[in-house]
Amino acid sequence: MSTSTAALPELSDEYKQQQQQAVLDSDVLYQFELIKEPLPDYGTITIWLIGAALALWVGTLGDWIQFVMVLFFVSAMGTYLYYAGKPNIQQTVTLTDKGIIVSDLELVPDACYAALRYSGYVGVAVSVVAVIFVGPMAFVGAGAGLLMSFKMAGVVNRPKMVVTPFIDGISYLDKKRRVATYKNNVTSYFLLPDLTPYQFDENTHFSTRGRYASVYDATPELHAAFTQAVNQVIDTKEVEAY
Repeated sequence: MSTSTAALPELSDEYKQQQQQAVLDSDVLYQFELIKEPLPDYGTITIWLIGAALALWVGTLGDWIQFVMVLFFVSAMGTYLYYAGKPNIQQTVTLTDKGIIVSDLELVPDACYAALRYSGYVGVAVSVVAVIFVGPMAFVGAGAGLLMSFKMAGVVNRPKMVVTPFIDGISYLDKKRRVATYKNNVTSYFLLPDLTPYQFDENTHFSTRGRYASVYDATPELHAAFTQAVNQVIDTKEVEAY
């Protein structure tokens, strides 16, 4: 954990891929889990309610089939936004001697994903019935429903994982956001490689730092415990929050 200016390895894409695999293959030194509960987004809720009301109003201008189609799609989209728009997230942060792994899993009910996979096909069925009663213009709705079905048929709930290797021989900056990003005083923390001693131009400096920055969310207590473990592997320096 030397703080002297050491020669950096060639920070290429190939180097990063090799180091990422090394992180995954290393033994776990420390790990914590956290359920992240999003803050209410009243702006989005208001916009959605206005949009849904306008869509239903437009639906009433046509016949009953058009209204049923609009009601179906508004209901399907409302269900999707309620369960999957801003779901709780199960975050797992893992420290190894080679780097950090951050995994986020959206806590969306499996039934919601099953409903999404089949809702597009229901839309096609409704549109086909509309073709029979309304005429060829209803093919527009059938096409939209078919497109939706293809996109939704592959919807599955998989964790999003980011693997960030440490760069040997340098220290890291420990930075946080001033404002909480989730409920219960959970905010974002950043571990940024300190490239100040190296004579990089501005573009290289920021692009390299971004590629090797690790971002995770935590309460102050979880952050303190995690930082204590991280300091057994690399040198960190707390900097002013932004």
